[in-house]
Amino acid sequence: MFLRMIAYRLKVLLKNRTLLFWTLAFPIALGLLFNFAFGGFDEVGKLETTKVGIVSTDEEKTADFEEVLFSIKNDGTSIYKGQRLSEEKAVKQLAADNISGYYTITPDDITLSVSQTGVAQTILKEFLNQYVQKTAEVESLLASGSIQPQELSQDLFIEGSHVEDIQEADSYSVKSFYFFTLVAVSIMYGFMWGLKNSNDQQANQSANGIRLCLIPKNKLIVAVTNLIASYILFYIQSLIILAVFRFVYQVDFGDRWLYILLIYAIASLTSISFGTLIGNLFTKWTYQQKNSFGIAISMAMSFFAGMMGSQSIKYWIDANLPLLGRLNIVNLISDSMYQLFYYDSLQPFYLNLLWLSGFAVVFVFLNYFFERKAQYEHL
Repeated sequence: MFLRMIAYRLKVLLKNRTLLFWTLAFPIALGLLFNFAFGGFDEVGKLETTKVGIVSTDEEKTADFEEVLFSIKNDGTSIYKGQRLSEEKAVKQLAADNISGYYTITPDDITLSVSQTGVAQTILKEFLNQYVQKTAEVESLLASGSIQPQELSQDLFIEGSHVEDIQEADSYSVKSFYFFTLVAVSIMYGFMWGLKNSNDQQANQSANGIRLCLIPKNKLIVAVTNLIASYILFYIQSLIILAVFRFVYQVDFGDRWLYILLIYAIASLTSISFGTLIGNLFTKWTYQQKNSFGIAISMAMSFFAGMMGSQSIKYWIDANLPLLGRLNIVNLISDSMYQLFYYDSLQPFYLNLLWLSGFAVVFVFLNYFFERKAQYEHL
């Protein structure tokens, strides 16, 4: 009887074309757009020397900046070729596409001017961001007395940062990085199946809920069978999406497939349980209101996980508010994929897995608490 209830629930869920679209077709379509948008970013590692101009009003600051800029090499070849220019000449050369951009260095600031967006311009901007960040860190260390001027070296600016990114470009895939976040978002959309379960189980929300309350079966048994059915369906959907990303869009996920399947399994349970919890918490809201709330939460998590051009915000959170990153389910999933792809050590991955498992356990326990206490004055 238990297996029969799961089979019946699967049939009901498979008839819901709207949810099938949002949890299966939509991520695949969005992945196609991602493929067009970011497919060429992996050519970063094959860049020829980028020409850049430098407009300076501070000789000492410019000399320090140039020393770091021109030290960046890939396979022994300098990444940047720069020349000092007046502002007027820099503007003219930029307009003629003779340079990819130019830095303006003043005693107070360093800015970058570009005339278009592209891989070269993105790299120039990333270098400036990291240089400014490192410079601020060094000034802070000097002010606190933690380091002495004679201890400073170029390594403070290049260690583990932009230089390594360029030198390891053959193993670094920008396309994969963006798809990791998309994978996390597509898994997070599993909350819709959990919300559907909750809506169908509540007598004040649907006719199905009324019928389920009248059948001679324990309500918790019904809830468990609904959870298992939605989990089976959504996990299969997630694997289909993963297969399309890997074999159609040619996204490199690395070779740790057992761990990838494990993160999918736990994350799918977490997202479905999260959707069920939304339904159990806001019992007086309409289904559409609860669904909109779930989408809003998912989009907020996606933004802070770096999906919408917000990578700098994600990095700032990781550096300054790591606990906030741990509370972001989308960030946990995407970071887990990232760690499996780039890191030899599995320790960071295991930590993320522990957090995701903790969320799943908490959500399931809370759903049990609310569903056990659910009562209706009349049907």
